[in-house]
Amino acid sequence: MDSDSIYDDPQKLFAAMAAGNPHLPLPNFLSLSDTRQMVTKRSEAVFADRDALRAILERYEETLRKRWGKKTGEQRRKVLVKAYPGIPAIHRPDFAALRREGADETRSGTRFRDAFLLPSMNLEDLMKPKPLLMFLNARGRQDPDIFANADFNSVHLANTSQAIMSGYMSGYTMLLLGQKSASSYGRLISWDDDDTAFDKMSTGIDIQPGEGLLILEIQERKLGFLRSCAESILQDLPLQDTTVPVQPSPVSLVTTGLDNSEWPSLSKEILEAPYSIPDQYDVERLRSFVLAKIDEAVDHIWLLREDPLYYQDTVRDWSEHRQEKILSVNGKTHPVLRSDTFWERVLGNMISDAYLTLVVWNKLSKLVDELNILRAENLNSNQTTALISEEYQEALCHFSYFLDQMTKGPILHYKTGMPASPPLRSHFSREPQDPNTTKIVVTGKSSSFKKGDHFLWALEQLLMDNQVFLYGLENLLDEIERMVRSNGRDRERVSSWVARILSDLSLLAELRRQMGLLHPGPAMTEAVSTEEQQEEFSSRMKLFIRIHEVFDKSMNLAGSVTPLTKFNYPSEKSPNATITKKLQSAERNLDKFWEAFDKQFLKHGGENIHSMLAGILPQREIRRTPDWEEIDRKAETEDSTTQNLSSRVALIELEARSEKTISPEAPMQRPQKVKTRGTASESVPLDDPPAEPHVKQPPKFIVSKRGLKVFSTLFHTPSGEDLPGEVPWSDFLSAMASVAFSIKALDGSAWVFEPQSDLSHRSIIFHEPHPTSKIPFQTARRYGRRLERAYGWTQDSFSRS
Repeated sequence: MDSDSIYDDPQKLFAAMAAGNPHLPLPNFLSLSDTRQMVTKRSEAVFADRDALRAILERYEETLRKRWGKKTGEQRRKVLVKAYPGIPAIHRPDFAALRREGADETRSGTRFRDAFLLPSMNLEDLMKPKPLLMFLNARGRQDPDIFANADFNSVHLANTSQAIMSGYMSGYTMLLLGQKSASSYGRLISWDDDDTAFDKMSTGIDIQPGEGLLILEIQERKLGFLRSCAESILQDLPLQDTTVPVQPSPVSLVTTGLDNSEWPSLSKEILEAPYSIPDQYDVERLRSFVLAKIDEAVDHIWLLREDPLYYQDTVRDWSEHRQEKILSVNGKTHPVLRSDTFWERVLGNMISDAYLTLVVWNKLSKLVDELNILRAENLNSNQTTALISEEYQEALCHFSYFLDQMTKGPILHYKTGMPASPPLRSHFSREPQDPNTTKIVVTGKSSSFKKGDHFLWALEQLLMDNQVFLYGLENLLDEIERMVRSNGRDRERVSSWVARILSDLSLLAELRRQMGLLHPGPAMTEAVSTEEQQEEFSSRMKLFIRIHEVFDKSMNLAGSVTPLTKFNYPSEKSPNATITKKLQSAERNLDKFWEAFDKQFLKHGGENIHSMLAGILPQREIRRTPDWEEIDRKAETEDSTTQNLSSRVALIELEARSEKTISPEAPMQRPQKVKTRGTASESVPLDDPPAEPHVKQPPKFIVSKRGLKVFSTLFHTPSGEDLPGEVPWSDFLSAMASVAFSIKALDGSAWVFEPQSDLSHRSIIFHEPHPTSKIPFQTARRYGRRLERAYGWTQDSFSRS
């Protein structure tokens, strides 16, 4: 007897839902018999091709690699086209298909189904030396089930654009994970027969039958293509002869990237991922990235307070990425551009971003640790098909929501700053300012975003939330990074400020990708409601909210920052009495600014911001330039050669203690101009945050001549001789690698340096100069101070090999 309830009939249920939402897509409802028939056909084809490919690789993989390496580009193209007639020519053919058709035509029935179904199978990527070989090795030597998650995630755009609609069947769950034979792969389990079947599907361990059929189709196409490629490359050999002896597995292909770059990068990992064995969740890597980001945020705050040039450059960057800088459609400048109001906005955004970034990343680090504990308790890596606990499901949902909320900050900065960035400003116009609101309306000039300018198109997509959802944040970031790395013109169109925002977004996208590896299946339903997620988020972000509310108040700081020339800081020049006075003047002006800020924050917040951040922001003493005193340079040089490290450390400590007791206005006699540690502005007393951990005696490094030149610049002590020049970024990378640091580039400008010789030390993030690839001397000195604080290095830590 049929039930009258629509909840017992999926077609009635979807029809009722569509009545309230005409745009809701209706799936193709699958019958049990047809589904079982398709599963059998595709599963048998998947395993037949995999087994044939495995047999070929076991006997001829080394030969296949050699032959592919010797083929010309045209010869490779012919092999690929023969195996896949009509194979797309370009990277991300699904992006190109959607742009060509438009959303409406794609939804109504795309003409480019293969482009959406198999975006990684294209000539641009597969004609390179390694991708096809990696693809053959991964798929031919591994079981199909380990690729189920990756294959489903590969069609993100196909799903969100509705270019491909998965079928739907209620009452059954499909088994893929852990199934190692054609007879069990894709097996359907009734919810009535197995009490855990529905729960495993909802937690992402097993899968909805329609989505499972899509995975089987993808795998059937990929393995058939790879088998055809292998047979074409080895067509003169007896591939069916099983009497040919099996050969030892060849040396694993080293993942060096698709562009022959020396250094590993996140973008290369993403580009190689479709052709490799899927990644596993990496606890230490995740923690390393998060802790490095926290340390970068701490350094940023203290550099803003210590270094006038860094402060000046940062203020200028934020001011140049305000939408008030964009001309109106009538060619007029914004009415507040030269007023105190403009500078109040600049300073408010710059300072709040510095402090709130530290707060959210510190909170994220605690969430990562909590999640790792729950994972260890609830998920045995050897039992990937076991049910996970409700507590663990809820933690995953809360972590996902936290990442979503964190992403909103840099996305908002990008939306306001990218159109105003100097290289791109001419492509946008601003509506005349409505005097009744502070909202600024900016639009792209229609002539600027031509379909042929793929880079501008990709940048524009990040401005629109619906497009970010459609394409996927990580997919857009990877596409932008690919073009920046391969095209000098595109690189020049990204300012250093925008590159840093893209780096932040890239790191958050990587955290989300890592989170996706926490559970074995391709999907998981929400275990907690949106309301519960919002409540949990608000509870964890009380400190953020408190500080943010203070920054909403007017700080009246504009007079302390203008003109910016008061922070001119000629630290790149050889020191003398005149230069020393200029350095000291800029430092006094910077101290006065932060004195004014600290007073205003205390007034509006009732507590100093550093007191609020006790336990999060380590205490530091601000280094200040001592008075100049003429001395015998020759004698100084001779003396410095005999002075050992311990005496220098003692001198620095003595100077630091002295500065605490001497008035800033009192003359301070020093044997040479050195940066010493002193106190920050004392106008507003700060509660003592925890001091940074004591750095143990640093190791000694033997480096090459080129490496010694780099480190000598980073740790240069100012004297009368000529100062070093710029440091090529490639030289800096080589130098860091030579002292046992692993190096990985994120998207944007950020690079993560992870110490390998002393794992007790945290990783550190440095940003590649942009758009040039040379580190200015002042920036190199700043790098040196960060390395000194992080690892205790000095100039004496390095000697020539």
